[in-house]
Amino acid sequence: MRWNAGVLAGLLIGLVWVVVGLALVVAGRRRGRMSRADGAGNMAVIGVFLLVVGGLTWFATLLLAVVPG
Repeated sequence: MRWNAGVLAGLLIGLVWVVVGLALVVAGRRRGRMSRADGAGNMAVIGVFLLVVGGLTWFATLLLAVVPG
C-alpha cells in the first residue's frame, strides 16, 4: 500500500463528507419529526447523498492506494 499525501487527503475529504452527511441526516430526521410542514426533512435526503459520496471517496482512495500503478 502506498500512503502518500494524496491518499491521506482523499481519506480526509471522505471523512468530511461522511461527517457532514451524518449531521444532515440526524438534523433532517429530527426536524422532519418535529414539523408538520411538507418537505421539512429534506435535509436528510441531502445527508444520505453526502454519505454515499463520502463512502465512494473512501473506496476510490483506498483502491488507488492498494492497486499498483
